[in-house]
Amino acid sequence: MVRRRVGSEIGAIIIGGLILLVGGYHLLVNWFGLELPELDWDKIWPLGLVALGLAIVLGAWSRMGRGGQGPQGV
Repeated sequence: MVRRRVGSEIGAIIIGGLILLVGGYHLLVNWFGLELPELDWDKIWPLGLVALGLAIVLGAWSRMGRGGQGPQGV
């Protein structure tokens, strides 16, 4: 039985989603000329750090066995 790494998938989804959101925003504003609210990067970049930290914690948590005993089979 092959065990999948859920933590790395969660991290990839979160980081990929953030990149898609920022890229989509810039595409809509610069290419299509939509009037969207201006992004305040001083408030946005910490959200990226929180998302990355959350992905790391969830990945580690998913690899733990029942009761926090570590990975299964160890």
